[in-house]
Amino acid sequence: MKAKIFLCLFLLFAGLSVFIVGSPFRRRLLSQQIASTLSGKGEKRALEKFRERLEITGLNQEALQLSLLVQKAERLLFILADDRILATFPIALGHNPVGNKETLDDGRTPEGEYCVCYKKENSRYHLFIGLSYPSPADSSRALTAGRITATEAEAILDACMKRERPPWNTALGGPFGIHGFGTGEDWTEGTIAVSNSHIEELYYNIPMGTPVKIIP
Repeated sequence: MKAKIFLCLFLLFAGLSVFIVGSPFRRRLLSQQIASTLSGKGEKRALEKFRERLEITGLNQEALQLSLLVQKAERLLFILADDRILATFPIALGHNPVGNKETLDDGRTPEGEYCVCYKKENSRYHLFIGLSYPSPADSSRALTAGRITATEAEAILDACMKRERPPWNTALGGPFGIHGFGTGEDWTEGTIAVSNSHIEELYYNIPMGTPVKIIP
């Protein structure tokens, strides 16, 4: 009897192990989670790397006008400093990336003009930079199409005017932003993924309120 119980438990755990690490994506996710835990957040490394970029380009960190540009078709994110390219990072998008985001579960990455409105250090995807999606432009289209209410559209507009995080509980979806755990395939629900080292550089050097433009 004990032998049968032991065998059943062994098969159960073996099955779970295959499920967790069986696919390439799950193996990558698990390995990156372990690497993230072992390496820490890398704040010092990120600050030093950004400082090196500034020295190479001859820019003064105290007077920088930073912005981010995301080109969906090229799968690239640019850090711009006074309209000069400071860094270029490869990205991954939502699993259904073509077109603008319209609903919570369409798998698309939004397009438009946003800003950094939120940061979360203890994220399941290493670090998370929240962007101000949905914007008033997004909510206006959604209201016309009947996907959100006038009250929800008003709340989104109010958050934009106050430069605060907009509601992330409407039919438009959320939370939306940039995080780690890698590129190579479009695997997110609509967010923008970069490598862990790149999200560290963004997280610790890009201030709140930084404008972010996402184009097709």
